[in-house]
Amino acid sequence: MQDFDEFSIKLFEESKRFLEKAKLEKDNIAQEAFLHASLLISMSALEAHINSISEELINSPDIDIYNVYERALLSEKDVCFEKGKFGVSQKLKIYRISDRIEFLYYKYSGKIVGPSDTWYAELKKSIDLRNKLVHPKSNILLTIVQVENALHAVLNTINQLYLIIYKSGLPIYSLDLQSKFSF
Repeated sequence: MQDFDEFSIKLFEESKRFLEKAKLEKDNIAQEAFLHASLLISMSALEAHINSISEELINSPDIDIYNVYERALLSEKDVCFEKGKFGVSQKLKIYRISDRIEFLYYKYSGKIVGPSDTWYAELKKSIDLRNKLVHPKSNILLTIVQVENALHAVLNTINQLYLIIYKSGLPIYSLDLQSKFSF
């Protein structure tokens, strides 16, 4: 699991570095490419962190605190009915990242994500921006501010989950958007 945690962090570091490169770039085409890369990789980093957290929770000795539907959601598997009871199948079932985040937040804080949770509102905007890039229906021009906000949203979301689940913040949170990479 440690390797995957490191990979999750590496993805976010790459995303931050692409944002830094976009800020330094004078050529509009190159800047746009760096912004695209930064946004897309930041969402991969978010997914990787959520998968890492979920995997750790599913494999913990406290597995009984999750009902079959919660285990299915965390493991992204389908629910099946076999031999008179419900269980988690091996069949893949993709859930929205926002559903998984909302579940984890509620399960560990006892609160529903609401309008006062600015970290989540910003994340929803960032996911929408990513979706417009991944499933384009028109030309999308990203700005540095939009991508910065997306990276902050990812960082704040992961940190919020760490705070409520692990009772301590994300170790890389204090680095903010300063990348450790120099490529």
